[in-house]
Amino acid sequence: MTRLHDALTEIAGDAPMVNLADRAISGSRRRRRTNAILAAAATALVAVLGTGVGTGLLPSPLSRSIAASQHGPYWWEIASSPLPDRGVTSLSYAYLTSCESAAPPKCKGRTWRVVTRDGKTYDVPQAAGSSGSATAPLTITPDGRTMAYYSRQEQTFKVRDLKSGKELTAPMKVPPRQLDTETFLRLSDNGRYLAFTAFRGDNQPGLLVDMRNGGTSTLPAGWMPVSIADDGDPAVMVNWKDTSSQILLMSPGNRKHTVTIPRWSQEFSALAPDKHTMAEIGMDTKTRPIKQDGTLLVFDAVSGKVTAKVAARGLPEDTVMLRLGNWLNDTEVVVLTIPSSEPPSREDSRTAYAMNIKTGQVRKLQTYQVPGAYLTVVPGIVW
Repeated sequence: MTRLHDALTEIAGDAPMVNLADRAISGSRRRRRTNAILAAAATALVAVLGTGVGTGLLPSPLSRSIAASQHGPYWWEIASSPLPDRGVTSLSYAYLTSCESAAPPKCKGRTWRVVTRDGKTYDVPQAAGSSGSATAPLTITPDGRTMAYYSRQEQTFKVRDLKSGKELTAPMKVPPRQLDTETFLRLSDNGRYLAFTAFRGDNQPGLLVDMRNGGTSTLPAGWMPVSIADDGDPAVMVNWKDTSSQILLMSPGNRKHTVTIPRWSQEFSALAPDKHTMAEIGMDTKTRPIKQDGTLLVFDAVSGKVTAKVAARGLPEDTVMLRLGNWLNDTEVVVLTIPSSEPPSREDSRTAYAMNIKTGQVRKLQTYQVPGAYLTVVPGIVW
């Protein structure tokens, strides 16, 4: 039993939940977290009206394809080439290929691909993908200029500057068997600090690595990194409990500050630029099954005090908030959404919005649509 399963059991009792096992990775807590929200979305009445109108800060490289086709091209229909040694522009997103559905014979799936903001698609053969129940994580900084991945050849993590091609290599070895579980990989916005944790039964601690000087410090087992400040102070971790969550702020010298969030929540944002504000997706825990209530809760990560509850304004009515991410400025946080009318198992449609935590108003940033993808990674989104 996973911790999330226990939480759902505690909260929902014997209320029926939608079966979302179609695309779940075996033993994956992250996917179960997604599935819980999508299951809740099936009965959610999100309290928002209207349609999102935005400036399109992150232009969609598939916009023409999306306009011409309801679901756009499958990944195997998109031309790609190996990632160049240097000169790659900022990334728009990455995805893990899959051989399900309409894939052609002899499909070679479970490998990472990246898409640049100007529409170029590259395979990343140096990054380990997925094999069996093990999925090697990949993450991208919010500006799309830097990515981190697991090198099967070197059996450790590497951080790559896309423009220069320069790579930094983590000083420790990470045997492939450590990836055969739920894993999380997170970079600071400037690409200097890397956090890696894995939910293993042996309580193996995670690591926070200064990729410039090779310094390392341990992270507590069973916690997920949500953000790291550019100077490493603090690294923010979350731990899910049955009816509550915990936020841990770790500073250099292993100084720790923990606060308990006395409510059930699974989706948190990164730490805001002020280094104390965070947001979470609001949930109505009185319903069976639990469901979103169309709000963001803004709270102080030091005290745990809720400072605002903001209803989303401008989201399409048939939309569910899936995850939160980085902050674009002091008042706007990135929200990743999914249409609630689509089958919950689909991985091909995601839309990112910037949401103002003062007014609730959203503006559309980008739609990501890659039918046939096994997993989509959006820069800055907390997975």
